[in-house]
Amino acid sequence: MTKSEKILVISDIHGNAEALRAVINKEKYFDYVIFLGDSVATGPQPAETAELLLAIDPDISIMGNHDRELGDRSRLSNWPPEWETYMNWCIDQLESSTIDLISSYQPSGQYKLGGLNVFMHHGDIPKSLPVPLPDSPNESFESMDKGAECPLILFGHTHIQFLRAIGNKTYINPGSVGQPRCGNRHACYGIFEQGEYYARQVSYDQRPWLMALEKIEPLNEYPDFKDWLRIGFLSGYGIGKRDPWTRFGLEGYY
Repeated sequence: MTKSEKILVISDIHGNAEALRAVINKEKYFDYVIFLGDSVATGPQPAETAELLLAIDPDISIMGNHDRELGDRSRLSNWPPEWETYMNWCIDQLESSTIDLISSYQPSGQYKLGGLNVFMHHGDIPKSLPVPLPDSPNESFESMDKGAECPLILFGHTHIQFLRAIGNKTYINPGSVGQPRCGNRHACYGIFEQGEYYARQVSYDQRPWLMALEKIEPLNEYPDFKDWLRIGFLSGYGIGKRDPWTRFGLEGYY
């Protein structure tokens, strides 16, 4: 890439419009945007998040697991009822054109953006392998780009900001914009600037997210679940305060 290019790298927004807005407001100017998947679900601001994504118009958007589910409700049939209710509510908030756009997101693969050659993957690897976390075996990372020669791999899905070097390859996770899991209440993302990669975080006002959650009437049938979502969001442990997230938090990860 050229020294003058600035590329914004975002992932795992999960319907948190306030977090995405904070990222956009902090960076303001960028030449390109890479989005690594999981856009509007499941979160309490799906329509607002979709509008913001449409405004910044990512140059490449990779299909995330929750993006795939938006276009096919049959995928929800085995979900716990509270999660199925939440996901169906998210889908109901979206215009059909928005769902069509998200359904057109790209598969994992090697892409060129400006002067950057990079392999992109959402990060949802086969369940037979440990998910790609900072202490996962090399095989977890190598499963994402089998047969590819590209030395730079960007991925998301695991909601933790880190990089891993394996041989001549570097695997970078920019972290989650909308749902951090290591006890920090920041929107996480990355940028390429002046030919270098930088991990970034920005704080934001959490009150609109909380108010939006409170207004989701179908979830009133599941008050314990609603409380669990609220507590996880406020604590920065998006899916619960437990290992390995507490350990990663103590180790300084975002």
